[in-house]
Parts: sequence; structure tokens; C-alpha cells
Amino acid sequence: MKTLATRGVFVRFGEVDALDDVSIVLEAGQATMLAGPNGAGKTTLLKVLLGLVRPDHGAFEVDGERALVDNDWKRRIGYLPEAVAFSENLSGQQQLRFFARARGVSREHTEAVLERVGLHAARRRAVRGYSRGMRQRLGLAVAILTKPDLLILDEPTAGLDQEGLAVLWSVLEEWREQQRMVLVSTHDLALMERRVDQMCVLQKGRVLAQGSANDLRMAARLPHHVWFEVGDDDARVRLLCEAMEKWGKGRVERGEGIVGVEVAPEAILELMEIQSGFPGTVRGLRVEEPTLDIVYDRLLGVA
Repeated sequence: MKTLATRGVFVRFGEVDALDDVSIVLEAGQATMLAGPNGAGKTTLLKVLLGLVRPDHGAFEVDGERALVDNDWKRRIGYLPEAVAFSENLSGQQQLRFFARARGVSREHTEAVLERVGLHAARRRAVRGYSRGMRQRLGLAVAILTKPDLLILDEPTAGLDQEGLAVLWSVLEEWREQQRMVLVSTHDLALMERRVDQMCVLQKGRVLAQGSANDLRMAARLPHHVWFEVGDDDARVRLLCEAMEKWGKGRVERGEGIVGVEVAPEAILELMEIQSGFPGTVRGLRVEEPTLDIVYDRLLGVA
């Protein structure tokens, strides 16, 4: 499977349009982040992909051909729900073996998956003694048990410590390297930003924006903050500040050993020309992009 696309998916619950003409494309070797406020339609879209909700209109395409959400399709998907639930009295090993038997997976592979998610040492412990993060990792083990083509993760970072996050990042990288697909629904934008290739922001059931992090930053039209590390020649630094103020692209700030200015992304190259006119005064430069959380708020119209 090289591409998976939803085309004009529409879902209505009563008088509410949960999804309204949603079209997204997932590609092999990429991880896509699905973001949006509560009620935006993220969970509904995941349920459509999982075959739990039938769309009123729209279609799926796999490699450009229309596809059905049937049992064969469902076998190609691994799913980690937002709230994982297991039998409290069974061990982690027993839980995973239950799913393995249902999916025709060997015991040997089950042990390897427990090792993969860092639970092999705790495999015989009852789940009631598992922390929230350990339960999350067990849920991840179930999701990757059959090495599915599409891995769907709903709030996967919830409850994970640094060890658990390292396991999650490793799985994401493995799926990308092996040309599989990952779809992650999350509110933890800052944590996931560097782990995904593209993002899709939903609002009120519609696609508000999609593309790479840089694409979304450009769409939000937010300024970047450029910091110059400057020398101790006060007169020259003052001239630099005056030059940037006359340039008039953004507010100039001065601190101990630094001068900063907010500029639109397309104006950064112009700023470099000003900097080149002060050799010896400017010793370094750092460009600070707006965080994805700020971009997200701007796109949603809350900032």
C-alpha cells in the first residue's frame, strides 16, 4: 500500500455534521498527525478508517483504486485507542497471547513484541499492577502485533515516561523506514512535531489546514524572531538597531549582548543584508520559529 486517501468523506449524526467533505492522503513511509479541538471530528475520522462508522458520502482509495472497509481491510490496521482497557487479573503476557491467538500470531513473536515495547521483564505480572504508561505500552504491543500497513494511534503519548516515549518514537521510525503508514491523533503538538511528516488540522468537521509543519507556519502568517549576538561596541550596536528600525519590518529589542527583531518569514533574507553591513558587530544569528502550538492557535482563530 503506497497511498491511502479519503475523498469527500461526510458523516452526519442527527443535525451535526461530524465530518464535512474531508479529504486527506496518507503515504507509505510517512507519519501524519491529526489535530484539532474537541469535537473537531478527529475520533469520527478514525472510526471511519477503522470501519466502526460508515460515512454518508465519500470514498476510500488505496493506490488510486476505490477500496472497501471490509475484514481484509481491517486486518491491515493496528489501533491504539485513547483509553486502553485490559482484564486486571491477567498478565501482560496472557493479554497479548489472547490477541495473538485471535490473529494467528505465534508465541515466539508475542515474546518479541513484549521485548520490543519494554515489557518483557514484567510480562508475568498482572495488569492491575501496571502503571498507566505500562498499560499504554501494552496497548501499543497489541497495535503492532501483526505489523499492520497502517498504524492508528489515538493520544499515544498519554501517561508515557521518557522510556515509554523512546519506545513510541522507535516504533514510529520503524514504520516509516519499512514504508508503512502512521496516523496519530493528538493534542500534544509540540512533542509530536518532529516525529511526523505532515499534519492535518480539523475544525468543526472540516479540514482547516494540512501539510508539513513549515507549510502550516506559512499558512498562519506568524512572524519569526531573529536574534543577533552582538559585540560590546555600543555605538555600532546602536547604529545596527537604528538601521533595523528604519527597515521597519518589526519591533526591535535590545538586551545584554543581543539584538532581536520580529519579521515575516519572507523578510528574513532582507534582514541578512542589514546584518552584512555591520561586520564585526554581529557575531552570531539565531532564527526562532513560532512554536506549533502558537501556529495551531492562530489557524483556529484563538490567537
